[in-house]
Order: sequence, then structure tokens, then C-alpha cells
Amino acid sequence: MASASMLVAGGTPARAGEVSDPVAVTASGKVRGTAQSQVHRFRGIPYAAPPTGERRWQPPQPPSPWPGIRDATKAGPACMQQEAPDMPKGTPQSEDCLTLEVTTPARPGKRRPVMVWVPGGGFITGAGSIYDTARLAAAGDLVVVTVNYRLGVFGFFAHPELGEASNFGLQDQVAALGWVRANISAFGGDPGKVTLAGASAGAMSTCTLMTSPAARGLFHRAIVQSGSCRTSHPAGALGTGMPAISSWHPIQTIQGAGQALAEQLGCADVACLRRKKAGELLPYTAQFPLLAYGTSLVPQEPAKIFAAGKQATIPLLQGNAHDEHVEFILTAYPHDITTRQYPAVLKTAFGAAAPRVERRYPARRFPSPIAAAGRVFSDSGWICPSWKAGREHARKAPTYAYVFTDPSAPTPSGQPLPAHVRPATAHGAETFYLFDFPDAPGLTADQRRLADQLVGYWTRFIRTGDPNGAGSTTWPRLDAADSALNLAPDAVRPVNIKVAHHCGLWF
Repeated sequence: MASASMLVAGGTPARAGEVSDPVAVTASGKVRGTAQSQVHRFRGIPYAAPPTGERRWQPPQPPSPWPGIRDATKAGPACMQQEAPDMPKGTPQSEDCLTLEVTTPARPGKRRPVMVWVPGGGFITGAGSIYDTARLAAAGDLVVVTVNYRLGVFGFFAHPELGEASNFGLQDQVAALGWVRANISAFGGDPGKVTLAGASAGAMSTCTLMTSPAARGLFHRAIVQSGSCRTSHPAGALGTGMPAISSWHPIQTIQGAGQALAEQLGCADVACLRRKKAGELLPYTAQFPLLAYGTSLVPQEPAKIFAAGKQATIPLLQGNAHDEHVEFILTAYPHDITTRQYPAVLKTAFGAAAPRVERRYPARRFPSPIAAAGRVFSDSGWICPSWKAGREHARKAPTYAYVFTDPSAPTPSGQPLPAHVRPATAHGAETFYLFDFPDAPGLTADQRRLADQLVGYWTRFIRTGDPNGAGSTTWPRLDAADSALNLAPDAVRPVNIKVAHHCGLWF
């Protein structure tokens, strides 16, 4: 690294012949990133104080200032989590994890639009550092921010002793948005043109923050991928004997789960739990993939706020992979579903409505009964809830819906889909077309062309609130015609999402 001639991101380039890494000045101090051919990267920047010791299960606090220039060339540790297929093996973890990354085009420029990306992972896994945002930042001329936030038992725990304090992971996201508003201009970003975006749990976080008074005004557009504030799963969708599941629960329900954990660990109070090492709590993290409502942060169940039209009035781009539930159904039923078992699976999920569902989704029309069940749960739990939430939002602000359809796309699990459920496009597959990942396979030429189209649509939406532009297939707004855009390698074209996915059956 050269130290004689530093760059302020978005400022004056180095003199000819000099090699210089970029420096930006934040409210907490200077940070030095890495200059690459097309982008400048700043990694591991603290946006909040370490949530450790007495700060465990407390709202995020401002980071302490640092002297000199902080090294921002390496990713911060991921927040504490159990092993997940999309996390590179050996990724460092810590409770001291509230950092973010900023990627900005290397060419000089100011007041670029900003995308803040919230990683997915079911609220129990994930990290912003695994997303390589260089292609999106360079091609779209954007500033892209990815965020780490507390997960599982560390991020979504509640306890009667804490009162309404909960959703610490969501509070972290709000703190990160506050950091962006205060600091992003130092990286050439426009704090008045921020898009909050995410997939899966990141999508559900994004739409939840559209309903949160604390986040109002911190972002100006939203992208919600492979999830919505109406996403839920009926009994049996995630396994034999599994009840109906939603990510949102009254605060009292999660307080009860927290109290039960304290008793299990022999703790009479939260102080005792705070003395536990992180490794002692981590085995219980999967018990807290839950968002609390009935608090000042999330006053009501978000689905009800969307139904009442009280969410933020901002442009929304929202959609799903064509077969969201295919990997979940394979995990839920590892020994397969037979033709005789298929009606019973539907009866468990839908009760008296099961025969009507089976008539609309007869197993004989699918490669296998388990493929039929995957299609049912994709439409009923993912795509049609997104359609419904989108239709509700379209009454207030421009809304664009999509279905991503590429059966050859990589899968989040990293495993190819078995023949008896193909063709299918798995949950979150479109993220591989927006970002690069350390261990993901490279895209083919056809997939790369589709990726370029997605990047074009997404970046135009981030820039203007409208994904349309010259040379691209017109993306109609979601309205009474139920128009969405089907994104596929062979054809990008409008589709009637209500008809294609039988949403009239589900709503």
C-alpha cells in the first residue's frame, strides 16, 4: 500500500504512476480500502459498538471513534451462527460483528444512488461479506453497502425482563441505515437516494422496516426478493409433524421462548444469560428465527399494516424464484412423497380445501408427487403472498413484480436438484445473477446475458424507482391486470402472475 498519496472516495484520482488505495472520512474516523480495476472496496467498517457483555440484547450503540486511518481491506467477522451451505468454510465469527462493507465505482463521481443489501439466511445465518458486489456497483454506477446484523438467539431473543426490547437484528439494520445517511456521501453516495434490498430473510426484513416508524425516511425505495411480509407456510410444508409457520409473532410469544431458554440453562435472570459464553448460547440459535411485533419498532404484524396501506409510500420491486419451495420440500421429505401420500400431505396443510387444491395441482401433471407438493407450497407460501402484498402496495406507490425462471441456475445449497423435481428454479436463485460468491459456479454465456438484464433492471429501479429503460423488455407495473415480468434466459416477457400461479385459489 502507498501512504504518500491517498484518495478520498469519489475525489481526485492519484497522479500518474502512483498506486494509491482509497481513503474515506467517516464520522468515527478515516478508513482505508482497496483500489481495484473497476471499484473501491471498504470492508469491516463498524457501524455500531460491539454488542458484547452488557450490550448483549441491548439496542445498538454508536461505534467509538478511532485515531489515524483504520484498515478497511478485510471483511469483519460474521455474526455468530451455525454452519450454513452458503457460508464459506472457515469464515471467522464473533459477537463483535456489527460491520458493513461499501463498494463504489473507481471512477470519480459523487451523489451516486445507494443500495443497502440485507443478507438472507432465515434470521439465523448469513453475512454481508459473502456478497461480491463489484459487478453491480461498476455496471450500475452505484454505491453498494452490505450489512452484518445479529442473528438467532443473539439477534431475535426476547425475555419478560427486557420488556419490549427485541428484534435486535432489525435494530442493527436501522442503525446501519442511520450510518449510511450520516456517512455515505464520503463514499460518493447520495443519502437522499437509498434503496433497501434483500432476499429471503433480507426481503422479510426489508418489508418489515417498510412498516417501522424507526426506519421511516431512512430509505426511499425497496427491493424484496424471495420473501414478503405475507410469507408463511402451512402445516407439513417444512416437514412431517411441523406446524404452520410464520416469521412474525407477538412479542409475548418470543418472550416466552426466551424465558424457557433461561430456565433450561439454569438462569433466573438476563444477567445470568449475559454471563454465558457465546458458544453456550449458539446451540439454541435456531429457536429464534422470529420477528416480534407489538413493539415500538414493529407496532403491528406487518401483513396487517400492508393490508391497511400504512406502510412507507415508496416504489417497490418484488418477486420470487419460480420454485421457491423445491429445496425445502426435498429437505422436509428426504424419503420422498408417494402418489398415495400426496393427498395426505395436502390434507395436513389445507384441511377441507385439500381436494380443491389437488384438482388444481394433480400429481400426474408434475415430474413426481414431491415436485407437485413443491409447486403447491411455492405458490401458496411464497409467490402468491408476494403477489398479494404487491397488489396492496400498488394502491399506494409504483410496484413491479417478477418471477425468476431459470432451471439451470445455481442453488443456494450448492447441490444440483434431483431429476424427479426438475425443471425447477430454487429459492434465492436470482441472487447469483446480481452478485458473485466465493464458491459458486460461474454463469454460462446465456446466464450472463440474463444477469446483465437483471443488473440493468435493478440498477434503473435503484436510480429512478422505475426498472424500465431503452433496449429492454417493458416491465409493466403490478396493477389490476396482475402483470409481472418473467425473467428467463430464453425470454424476458410479461406474465399474468395471478393466473400462472393460481393466486385466486390462495387469496
